[in-house]
Amino acid sequence: MKPRKVMAFAIATTLLVMLASANRGFAAARNVMNANIYSGPYGQAFNEPFGAIRICVPGSTTQCQTVSGLLIDTGSFGLRIFSQALTVHLPPETSGPDRVGECAFFGSFTAWGRLATADVTLANEPKIQNLPVQVLNPNFPAAGGRPLDCNQANAVVAQSPQQMGFNGILGVGLLRYDGTYTNYYGCGTASCDPSEITQPLDLQVQNPVSLLPVDNNGVMLNFPLPPVNGAPALTGQLVFGVNTESNNQIPAGFEIYTTDAALNFTTTVQGQDYTESFIDSGSSGYYYTNPNLKVCPGYFHPGYCPPALTNQQATNTGSNDVSDQVNFAIANTYGLFQSYNYVFSDLGANLGSTTMFDWGLPFFLGRKVFVGIDGNTISGVNAPLWAYKAN
Repeated sequence: MKPRKVMAFAIATTLLVMLASANRGFAAARNVMNANIYSGPYGQAFNEPFGAIRICVPGSTTQCQTVSGLLIDTGSFGLRIFSQALTVHLPPETSGPDRVGECAFFGSFTAWGRLATADVTLANEPKIQNLPVQVLNPNFPAAGGRPLDCNQANAVVAQSPQQMGFNGILGVGLLRYDGTYTNYYGCGTASCDPSEITQPLDLQVQNPVSLLPVDNNGVMLNFPLPPVNGAPALTGQLVFGVNTESNNQIPAGFEIYTTDAALNFTTTVQGQDYTESFIDSGSSGYYYTNPNLKVCPGYFHPGYCPPALTNQQATNTGSNDVSDQVNFAIANTYGLFQSYNYVFSDLGANLGSTTMFDWGLPFFLGRKVFVGIDGNTISGVNAPLWAYKAN
């Protein structure tokens, strides 16, 4: 998860962007998980993909549950589940006599809670044993017991599934470990030591995909394209592995784009270079700054409200100097939400930044997008990387 990354929650109060849970069961293929976008049980979900996993107490076949409503997020790494969504008690991860707490930063909110271990099953893949996960709980170890710097890191601390609109986050992004963007602490029964601790890599919250026996080098997200005015729901696929099975091959004509050390590439729009650009299924729109697009007034601010559907062009350039033009469109935010649909390919908002371009969920609609996890070589290119066909 990137400290500057714009999750959908960042402008939820202004764009009515709420996350929600949805999954209608695992697909038949071993490495395919359903990825559903719809209104969700919390009632106002827009442009957010959700899946489900099977989770068990380590070593148990009876103390298990299926957790749905997990935001499928290519902008973060690791599994995080609200304590309120768990019906099984996952054993804590410890550092000496202390339990381990983690503060994970998502730009617009902070995810706080203890670390635990679990046996996890993704789709019909083999079970991942003893996976470190974060159990989100603002009252761990006790009310007011969070480290002070975690409280101050962001104005919003994730409190509950109802507040955030999701039961957890399934981070399937570009890295294997999350320690670069999080803080770990040793916690007693009432409070945590204010000093950070160093967490060994194998005990950090980890991208679960990287621990699969075969399909462990990345993922592919695939959604159909909704109509211009949106759709009430869409079902797509989260496919595990890249070039490891017949159903996850990078097709001919796709370009591969590598990132820099900060997981960014460059997007150029109208001569402006946005050097901190990224692709993020956990963001609900195209978030960037275009002074030529009218910004909505009042309740829908800072969403874009052009008088008509407006075509846009941008050029993405990877660190490997591969580049291509991406054509997309921006619609009137107010008009989209008046349609009473929940999936839009043309939702955008003013990010207010001269360096960042957030290619959110609309970028994934109507195309296959591949994510290559660091430490792997895919089609002769060293990850972290993205692969897609621009248009």
